Amino acid sequence: MCVGDILGMCLGPIATCTKYLCGALGLGLVFTAGAVGIDLTADWPIILIILASILALIWCIMAYFGGLQEREDEPQHLAKQFELICETQEIVRQYEVRHNYASELADGCIQISNTIIGMFFTQLIYALILLILFLLATIWFIPVGTKAGFIVGLFFGFVSITIIAWTAYTFAGRSICKVITTAIQNKWELYDFMYTVGFGVVLMCIASIYFIFLILFFLFRSLQGLSNDNKPQDKLQLMGVCCCGYALGIIVCAFVYRESTSILGRSIFNAIDGLVKCDRNLSFNNPYISSPTKLLYMISNIISTQVVNLLDTAICIAVLTVGGFVIFSNSEEVAKENITWKSLLAPTLYFCVNVFCAVIVQTLKSMIWDNEVVRFTKLNIRQQVLITHLMTLLIFFFMPMVTILKQFSLKGVEAPETLAKEDITIRKITYCCILGQLSNLVLLSIGEWMTSHGCQPVRNLALSSSDRILTQSFNYATFLSASGQIIIVLTLGIIATAAHALAGYAGILAAAAGFLINVLIIVPLYYIGSISQDGAKLCVASHVTQVVSERFTKMAWAARNYMIYLKVTNAGSAILLALTFLGGALYLFKVDNNPLIDFNGIFGILFGIGLAFLIKGMTVGSVISISRIFDLNIYESGIAAEIAKRNTITLNRYFDSKHLLAIIWVYIITITDTLLLFIFAYFFGKRGTPGFLLGHTIIILFLMCYSIINGTAMKQSRYYNEVDDKLSKRGKIYQSCVQGDMLATVVEESTAIPLIVYLLYNTILVTCAYPFFGGEGDLFVKKETETKFF
Repeated sequence: MCVGDILGMCLGPIATCTKYLCGALGLGLVFTAGAVGIDLTADWPIILIILASILALIWCIMAYFGGLQEREDEPQHLAKQFELICETQEIVRQYEVRHNYASELADGCIQISNTIIGMFFTQLIYALILLILFLLATIWFIPVGTKAGFIVGLFFGFVSITIIAWTAYTFAGRSICKVITTAIQNKWELYDFMYTVGFGVVLMCIASIYFIFLILFFLFRSLQGLSNDNKPQDKLQLMGVCCCGYALGIIVCAFVYRESTSILGRSIFNAIDGLVKCDRNLSFNNPYISSPTKLLYMISNIISTQVVNLLDTAICIAVLTVGGFVIFSNSEEVAKENITWKSLLAPTLYFCVNVFCAVIVQTLKSMIWDNEVVRFTKLNIRQQVLITHLMTLLIFFFMPMVTILKQFSLKGVEAPETLAKEDITIRKITYCCILGQLSNLVLLSIGEWMTSHGCQPVRNLALSSSDRILTQSFNYATFLSASGQIIIVLTLGIIATAAHALAGYAGILAAAAGFLINVLIIVPLYYIGSISQDGAKLCVASHVTQVVSERFTKMAWAARNYMIYLKVTNAGSAILLALTFLGGALYLFKVDNNPLIDFNGIFGILFGIGLAFLIKGMTVGSVISISRIFDLNIYESGIAAEIAKRNTITLNRYFDSKHLLAIIWVYIITITDTLLLFIFAYFFGKRGTPGFLLGHTIIILFLMCYSIINGTAMKQSRYYNEVDDKLSKRGKIYQSCVQGDMLATVVEESTAIPLIVYLLYNTILVTCAYPFFGGEGDLFVKKETETKFF
């Protein structure tokens, strides 16, 4: 039998299955297209979005059933697997209590999984309540012709973010049960498992956001609430406001799904670290630390790293999708075009093409083989980043040619001549996309160098403590973050300025698309660092064999350096998107001169700065309040039956109560922010609101850059000292690093990163409610009769 015969036997069935699958998919598209009136030739962008969404959904389902599905005999199966890797099966403690570490590890993993997944169902109810309260409070300020579309968009957004949140919680909970058993085999299987989990989750974000938004888009195209007397450009702008309802539905629900999770996770982490003090690895190898303490610590790490940052990514993708409608609806050329969706959906189409490219890139995730785990992880992560940037570079060279009009201009309906822009061409949009993509690569490299424990700045930070000056490391971290934020701020400022000079606010939108598009590969790389460090903690807690434990430790040592990639990408794209919506608000406000040079504009800038610091202060206060009332007894005593009963009751009681308190804090912060924003709009109107948006965006940019570098660097310095045995024995240096890590937890995750959500919320809300924000008010300006929108 020759080689050709063997290949024919192997590839023949695959080719046959592929042929029938493609045929079925083609027939499905034909019948579906005929039902909704799609021309398969002319409406190829719609088909592209459908295909990308289907591919993303199928891939996510395959990732779940391929390694995360729960077994009927899950406890027994896990315990049997863990018996192969636990060094000590039973140990006698002070109170003559015998412990089977394999069984304890299996029960602990199942408790962690059930608790994390159970969080979603609790948050689902409160997210729906908050959305209804938001609707009742803001529907009165939405343009009359868009109220119905805005309401529909809100609830479609609720469905979309709920699907994403369920996926994030389910994958996070199930992955902790499977990751240790996967590590038994080899480092490649472990690396592949963690990468697959992250890739499946981010593809579900794409599938949920784009497929539901596509349904909403068809609904808005046939919306009967718009007056037939309106011009085409009027209808497009009103459709843009309706689409903003979709983004706001996602963001408002994300306050509960994302922000309450961040507050809860960071509060528990700080409380436990404060109780245990500076014992190495949270004293997981200390037999007197209670099981609830260990489980809560693991839960706090998982939810505040995996879930929180993924929801930030989903929000940025959704806002980018809506941004095309907000900006391109201000073009007369787009409004007159018969197939307006080509320009309106341009950012979405870039991401859809990148879905297919990402599937190709992920097949090369372990292309570089090395026997040493650290080098294997580092080299493969870096090659993934470089390959995906090359792929997207090709996308931006060709896709604008088929999605954007050859030449158009941006000008709002009845807007003053001062807002008219020069003609925008495809070449300028292409330049802006490539500029955003390359700047993302530059900032990722800078962020890694300034926060990596393998680079000199973080090593200096770890060594900066001395026996005489315990807090010297805090001073060094402040210096490092202050220096680093200037580089990031100036880079983003240059990007925004150059993009605006090339193509106005459409150029800033294109730069945001280029900055964010590689997140499809960055999220899986982030998950490798997050899951590997969680697995390392579990190994220490359960006396896992040194081979498996070192596999986790070494992979986490390399991968956690690249977790900053996702944080920088989310933060930078949020700033560019906020500036994009600032342009959309200016078009809708129809400002006749520069609103920043009078008193209203100056006060708006100051109010935007003050509101950002108020949100930051309230978020820190929520973390402090929950941490202070954390009175869980961390030490075990008594017989085994009493300990087991107390563990279950204590874990559920404390977690549920703190979870509810975190949600209450989210309600308080969100309601306060919304009330202050509408009070300001009532008194200062359209002349103060642009200043507010500008000041709010700039100060949040500084806060995020400072906090990301400061928090990540201090966390890495603690990890560096933990691994270095010589340094870990020097008590004061290590104690300083523990205190720095606790400070970094509050600074990085609980105050700066949530500002992404509040920034986009405030910006989009201002854009949607422009009749209220742009109508009454203007205390210090004489009011003139305005041309009504209708």
